[in-house]
Amino acid sequence: MDRTAATSLGPVVTPLRCTVYARTSSHEVVDQAYTSLDAQRDAGLAYIASQVGVGWQATGTTYGDADVSGAVLERPGLQRLMAAIEAGQVDVVIVHKLDRISRSVTDFAQMMAFFDRHGVALVSVTQHLNSGDSLGRLAINTLMSFAEFERDIASERTRDKLIATRRKGLWIGSVPPLGYVLQGQRLVIKEDEAQLVRTIFERFVALQSVSLLAQELTEQGVTTKAWTTRAGTVRGGKPIDKVYIYKLLNNRILLGQLQVDGDWHPAAHEPIVSQALWDQAQALLSARRRPRKRAAGAAQDFLLRGRVFGEDGRAYSPWTSSVRGNRIYKYYVPQKDIALAGGASGLPRLQAYALEQQVMDHVHEHMKNPDRVLDHLPDWMAQHPEYSRAQFADVLSRIATVWPTLFSAFKDQMVLRVLDRVTVHPDGVTVRLHVEGFVELIREFLQGEALPNTVRDIFDRATTAKPRKPKR
Repeated sequence: MDRTAATSLGPVVTPLRCTVYARTSSHEVVDQAYTSLDAQRDAGLAYIASQVGVGWQATGTTYGDADVSGAVLERPGLQRLMAAIEAGQVDVVIVHKLDRISRSVTDFAQMMAFFDRHGVALVSVTQHLNSGDSLGRLAINTLMSFAEFERDIASERTRDKLIATRRKGLWIGSVPPLGYVLQGQRLVIKEDEAQLVRTIFERFVALQSVSLLAQELTEQGVTTKAWTTRAGTVRGGKPIDKVYIYKLLNNRILLGQLQVDGDWHPAAHEPIVSQALWDQAQALLSARRRPRKRAAGAAQDFLLRGRVFGEDGRAYSPWTSSVRGNRIYKYYVPQKDIALAGGASGLPRLQAYALEQQVMDHVHEHMKNPDRVLDHLPDWMAQHPEYSRAQFADVLSRIATVWPTLFSAFKDQMVLRVLDRVTVHPDGVTVRLHVEGFVELIREFLQGEALPNTVRDIFDRATTAKPRKPKR
């Protein structure tokens, strides 16, 4: 990376904009007064200051991630750094060690390719390596290969230790299940919680209904196991729902067992539920697991999966009814109704086809009236040199013209591109679209990417055909 130019007064050094990236792993102990991140940043900034003679200048912004594994790239600080690089704001990235960027050779190679595309050098302070020259690049690749090998060996050792501990019947999890407390690595019965577990099993056998049992426990104010994290945050202590009950009824730890290599074996802790009571509950659960008859097309996906929410913020889930007269009925149902009982959310369940058609009509209306989309463009998008309101409006109007003739699959794709969220209220629904999806769709359409050839032929014929003259 040559940043000098010769003049009559000698070489002129072009300033290099430098920043620091720091990271700590989740297992590293962090001192609250002066953290490892602080130490890494200070070392990086000091190194930048030592290179001021060759044109290095600190950007004034550093990036970091605390308690994040180096085995993943989805880190907030790293993503902000990459955004700054893409914006052309960084020339050199300083790290304390190379593994602060990544501990995976594959991910590290991906990051190096990203740096190369943007002309950015990576420098390690303690290892005295610079990716700006060929020797430094060779050394970096060699070190990263050994770093990944070391991480894999450590992972294998940890896994072997956990398996050996389980084979001895000892607990290796974090929070013990309802009914137990942890003493060392051994589960010990907590009698008040254990009695609640037995009561749940007994009431399920008596009621033969998880829904009725969930309602009964909710009315009694019974909650899930509560515990406090190391950071002092209280977790759990929530009302018991159907999902929790199912997990509890299928938890063989309550029989005094632990799972090792996919199989259940006797453990060192005492059982809470007797084998006879367990067998009664499992017999009822097995009867409920009878496979239902499915109609043709029952596996067809729901268009709005993951996009429908109640006004309380909880998601709606796709729900398929049993076959009636060789027909299958599909709905979007509040998750709270599924977990507790029908009507618990106070929100309606919605017939899938009707809701999907309503959303599709809503998108079509916006295309027929482009001003409803273009009036809400953010300023930076409307001021883009490639933006033409007349052209964008023309594209949306033309798509709206041929909308009824398009294939269902293609219309579904366009709806998902522009749909943000559907919110269900007791008396109706609100459909929220995002204009960025419309703009991206228009851009691809203008570049010839948005429409398959067969659909584009229909579009061209429908939008370019001249009107016929009336016969005299």
